[in-house]
Formats: sequence, structure tokens, C-alpha cells
Amino acid sequence: MVAFANAHNDIIDFETDKINRPKRPLPSGDIKLKMAYAIAIKCVCLAILFGLISGFEFALLFAAVGALSFVYNKFLKGLPLAGNFAVALLTTTPIVIPIVKFGLPQPELFNLVFFAFMLTMAREITKDIEDMPGDAANGLKTFPVLHGINLSLSLVFIFEFQCLAVLALLKPYAVLAVLPCLFLSALFARLKKWRLSQTMLKLAMLAGLVLYV
Repeated sequence: MVAFANAHNDIIDFETDKINRPKRPLPSGDIKLKMAYAIAIKCVCLAILFGLISGFEFALLFAAVGALSFVYNKFLKGLPLAGNFAVALLTTTPIVIPIVKFGLPQPELFNLVFFAFMLTMAREITKDIEDMPGDAANGLKTFPVLHGINLSLSLVFIFEFQCLAVLALLKPYAVLAVLPCLFLSALFARLKKWRLSQTMLKLAMLAGLVLYV
């Protein structure tokens, strides 16, 4: 399902990627749009099939994930924060699967969902800052396009602080691994090294999830 979402996203982003990421497979011409469509359709069908094999509830979950991915790619990604919210919600899906399987209550998993959601929001807004030239040229109204870099970074830092606060309360030792990653992410963001800043946020999420469990 992630492969479907990424393939469909690359199709929708074809014009903006000509500006923001011209070396990617579609804008560079390495892969044709027709092939990308075929890959996307095959991936979503396989995901739902695997869901049916695993259980009807998983087929419904994967279909919902696919639908939300499509809605995000087609309609939400150019809206301030709505697209970021959708991606952050989709990122939590692997953690939601045990909840679907075993039911409620599972407070530890809900804490992980919150952690993953907040860090993904921070990463997605950072990505939108990096993509401002192409997004603005194609009429997308992301949060950074509408409100600028400084306010966007303030929002990123708020999300990061919330993640640290949750870890400090529930798993204090995990802060020792996550804090350096967040510090480097903030440093790279101030230096306008957006790709490195996003990488540090990914490492922060990995460290937090591993140490939390």
C-alpha cells in the first residue's frame, strides 16, 4: 500500500517535481507515466488481496489506507496542514494494525501513535518548506507557501517539543537518543539544509520507537 501511495504521489507530483526534483524517475523520463499508473494499480490490488488473506478487517483497513492516500495525493496535499495531517495519520497505520488485531485498550500503542504522528507532522512541514518553489509555481497552498519559513519552523519545533515531553514522561531514557537527532534537525533547518533536517527527524522517530518498546 505504501508502494501504491508513493507511485500515485509521483504521478500527481509530475509537474512540481520537474522543478523541485528533476532527477526523479518520472520527470527525468526514466519511467513513463503509463508504467507508473500500472504499478500503482497493481500495488493497491495486491495490498487488498493480502488483506483478505489475513482477515476481512485488514482488507477494510488497507482499503481505507488506499482511499486516504488517493484523497491526499489528489486533493489534500496542496492545502495548509490538511495534507500533512493525512500523511501523519497514514504513518501511524503499522502501529494501528495490532490494535485492529487484538482490540482495545492498548495505551502503550496509543502513545506510540502520538509520537509517530507528531514527528511526521514536523517532517512533512519541513518537506513543504523545501518544496516551496515548485508548490508556489503550481498554485499549491501549503502552510509554508501561505505563512513563510519562520512561522512554519515554529510549528515544527512545537511538534518536536510535544514528542520530547511525551517521552520525558513515559520513557525518560529514550530522550537521550531522540534529543540529539532533534537538535541536529533544528540546526540543519536553521542552515536551510532541509533534506538533512528531514533525515534527522526520521532517525529521531526510529530511535524513539525502538527505545520505547
